[in-house]
Amino acid sequence: MKKISTYLFVASVGLLSLTSCSGDDNTPTTEPQPTNHLLGQWKLNTMSVTSYENGEVVSQNIDTPVGSQITWEYDFKADNKVDYYMSIPVAGVEEKGSGTYTRTGNTLTMTIDDEAQSFEISKSDADNLHLKMTEEEVDGDITYKDEVEQKFIRK
Repeated sequence: MKKISTYLFVASVGLLSLTSCSGDDNTPTTEPQPTNHLLGQWKLNTMSVTSYENGEVVSQNIDTPVGSQITWEYDFKADNKVDYYMSIPVAGVEEKGSGTYTRTGNTLTMTIDDEAQSFEISKSDADNLHLKMTEEEVDGDITYKDEVEQKFIRK
């Protein structure tokens, strides 16, 4: 009887040692962090503008190359700071400065000179950053609305 108990004990220990050793690694796995394509320098390449009066399209320009007519650049930093440069030589306008930005999902909010402006990020990859915004104004009986999409390329 003692011999059977010893065999059962040895068999049990053997089975337990086999089942307790598995190929599972208990090291926690870390999910790869998505690449923040926003970081870096961007230069405006094309713009689309659709203008409305009382809901009707009055003008539309799609993917118009800006060429040398407009220079618009952003440099997004990892510390949520952004530098910008904008120049419209024909109008004699040139402006540069710094501000901050936050990104929540597909909404990018930049605050420059204590003024916040939000954009919808319609595309963000290693080479392209597309920002959409809508402005609306009411003047008497007329509602004016502009939908603008700026398409930046990596600088």
